Amino acid sequence: MKFAPNLHFMYPEHPFRDRFAAARADGFEDVEIYFAYDAGLDEVRRALADAGQRLISFNFPAGELIPGVKRGVACLPGQEAVFRAQISEGLDWARALDCPRGIAPLSGNISDGAPRAAYEATYIANRREAAPRAEAAGVTLLVEPNNTQDQIGYFLRYLHEACDAVDAVGSTHVRMLFDSYHTQIMEGNLVTRFRQYHDRIAHVQIGNVPGRHEPDHGEIDHRFLFAEMARAGYAGWIAGEYISAGVTSDGLAWLDRWKLR
Repeated sequence: MKFAPNLHFMYPEHPFRDRFAAARADGFEDVEIYFAYDAGLDEVRRALADAGQRLISFNFPAGELIPGVKRGVACLPGQEAVFRAQISEGLDWARALDCPRGIAPLSGNISDGAPRAAYEATYIANRREAAPRAEAAGVTLLVEPNNTQDQIGYFLRYLHEACDAVDAVGSTHVRMLFDSYHTQIMEGNLVTRFRQYHDRIAHVQIGNVPGRHEPDHGEIDHRFLFAEMARAGYAGWIAGEYISAGVTSDGLAWLDRWKLR
């Protein structure tokens, strides 16, 4: 397993452009980003080149984000053209940045108690339409549940929902993202959940609970979780999608203490 910082959540003490160099100074040759569309493709490409880094994953566009109101359109009937445009832009970025995976456009919010069938059908149809385009670009689209404590009304909430969608699409270029923070809040039982879905999981993100801080600050025993993930055969990336509790570099002591670098 390999660790990479997410430069949206980590290194907040630096302007976005400087976070690449700060991560490189800490020894990271590989990084993940969140939404960097305001910065622009050329700026991200230059930052990666200047730091001598590789981008391992990033978020595809999701449109306007309003907590509890708007968080993507992938499940929303009537928004299919918007979704297709988001896929097109994300794949353009992936090709330009030589990035092998992207967090697929966010699912969207639905009203509490709304019948899910029409939303599920739209969500799966959109993913099916996107899968061959991702395959042609050599990109894996990652499907990620979000917790509904932070993201009220979010459509995709549980790992079994993500698994059902991945299985319904039936493409090796649409896989699951396992996030310890979201999963702990919604389901707990992280080791069992990882074992259950590990053959469909292509990427991992981490953050502890409460507070979404470093993996050694909170109720999740990430060191034990990592060992069990390795035992299950996972050899992919672990991205630090956590909010640094203090200076990011100081908070990386867990990597050395756990002998992960």
